[in-house]
Amino acid sequence: MTEKINEQVSTIQPPASNPLLQLIERVKPLSVMLAQNSYVRDTTRRLTRIIEDAQNQTMLLILGKERVGKTTMINGLLGRELLSASNTNPTSANTFIRYGEEECIKAVFLDGMIATFDIAKVELLTTSDNFSAQIIREHLDYLEVYIKHDLLKEVTIVDSTALEVGADNSAYFSQALINRVDEIFWVLRSGSIATEAELNFLHKLNVRGIKPHFIVNAIDCFEGSVTTFIESEKSRYGSQIEDMLGVSALQAIEARKSNNTQLLIDSHYTELTQLIHRIVNNQSKKTRHITERFMNWLERLRKEIELIPAREPYLSAYESIEQYSADTNFEFSRQQRDMAIISAYEDEYRHVSEVFKPVQTLYQLLQVLAGELYLRDLEVERFEERAIRYQQAVREYRKLHSEYEHEYARYEKQHKKLHGKGLKATVEVDEENDYVKDRIASLNNQQAICAEKLEFIQKYEKQMLEDLYAIQNHLNDLAMKRMKTILMQVGELNVQRKRERIILKSNANKLAEFNCIIEAQGFVRDALKPYLLSNSLPLTDSEKTHVRNTIDCICAVDLTHEGLYTRLTFNDLDLTAQLDFETSYKLSGLSLTEADVVSDLPELPAIIEIEEIA
Repeated sequence: MTEKINEQVSTIQPPASNPLLQLIERVKPLSVMLAQNSYVRDTTRRLTRIIEDAQNQTMLLILGKERVGKTTMINGLLGRELLSASNTNPTSANTFIRYGEEECIKAVFLDGMIATFDIAKVELLTTSDNFSAQIIREHLDYLEVYIKHDLLKEVTIVDSTALEVGADNSAYFSQALINRVDEIFWVLRSGSIATEAELNFLHKLNVRGIKPHFIVNAIDCFEGSVTTFIESEKSRYGSQIEDMLGVSALQAIEARKSNNTQLLIDSHYTELTQLIHRIVNNQSKKTRHITERFMNWLERLRKEIELIPAREPYLSAYESIEQYSADTNFEFSRQQRDMAIISAYEDEYRHVSEVFKPVQTLYQLLQVLAGELYLRDLEVERFEERAIRYQQAVREYRKLHSEYEHEYARYEKQHKKLHGKGLKATVEVDEENDYVKDRIASLNNQQAICAEKLEFIQKYEKQMLEDLYAIQNHLNDLAMKRMKTILMQVGELNVQRKRERIILKSNANKLAEFNCIIEAQGFVRDALKPYLLSNSLPLTDSEKTHVRNTIDCICAVDLTHEGLYTRLTFNDLDLTAQLDFETSYKLSGLSLTEADVVSDLPELPAIIEIEEIA
């Protein structure tokens, strides 16, 4: 497998001018290999995060003490008071603000659960002091806020929790988060100098080669000279930072609200935005940062791999393989199970392909729709509702017509007995014969009800016929979609079966969890080491020597055991090899005509006219 991956890597040709992309494209297969192993799950997660951070927008961390205006400064960049800024309840969870077409919040909890909230819930998740909010934040790991803003197409902004100040003028902050970000914007409040604890933490960052950008906020609220304040701060620690810029977040927010260009200029947010764009365009610094993170990650991988032979997960692999190889009936039982599942899928596929075959009338179609859930959606239900009303009206009309015919026949019999002739379209009635008049009026009333019901039927009949061919095509599409879903389920079962085979074969090499690490060792040696030791990345000679030694140590750990392959045999069963649903079962499409849908109705009776005679 390592050779195949090496071939794939050799075909990757990112732009020669972009060493960061070249590095990441070579590292991605390594992440895929290690993802198969739970023992190095955290290390793999760290590598995945390095890859994601390298490919994602530049990440800016907004750092500082409580109540210096970090969140307000971000709101100024976004041009709206999106994030909740509170003097009493500062930001309690690190918040990653990213670009998103659909604005929402994703809350990632400590147990790994992710919940999505409406953007209006920002305050609940960040600064609200009600009981529910406090309970939620106790279990919260971090937030991801997705906003549709052009700036976020280039950067991800991290609104961080405040620096924690401890004893002896020390300050603390998440080292893992600092490792991830590309740049740090350290926020001071205008007129409030950096404390001794902050300067001590700044020194720690400098030792790691990190120089943050200092942003002095609330310059509009400072009664003294902002320039003098900035120069004074620079004299204290200017050599330890990149630069220092004074801004007014409140002015920037108000300028965007009122479309006041001068106020925006006064806020100095134009300079801040320009600084961010310069950072984004400085890819060489990001390349160096990601390269350093990857070197540190390699060192972590070395320590973990060197511990594997002495740890229980590796030692227990041999026992699990022996247990599998001793159970000769296990593989046969699993094959029987899989073929039973495939048979059930085949029966369902055949049923769906023939679901419309017996349908020749509207009534039969409605019966099918009632029993097949995959044929139901809003469009079908609207058609079904009209069809049911249509058929109900037809039944009512037939009943009304039958009642009319019965009454007509009964009265005609009486009329013929009295007058010696049957009823005609026009009946001569003595003007004083109220009985006859009432009987004819009753018949005409029944005829009017029939006429009204017939008109109602014709209305629904017209609507149905207008939609008939479109709904038939739609129903055929729904049936075809279901058939494709079944094929996908068969394919997924087959993929799952093959994945199980890979795991079992790994067990045969005593590496149920560790075979992929052997592959990773070979990949690091053959695919990554030559590239890391070339001149493509910004590494010093001493760093290259350290990388070489680290990779040599990784590859020196022997995790192979050759004996068990001969004790196990696997029949690579392709569950779909003997099946061809698409050829065996073609969809019998629905093809009703208007004549199939329209019900036969008895002709509407004529009105009986009365001609009075003296």
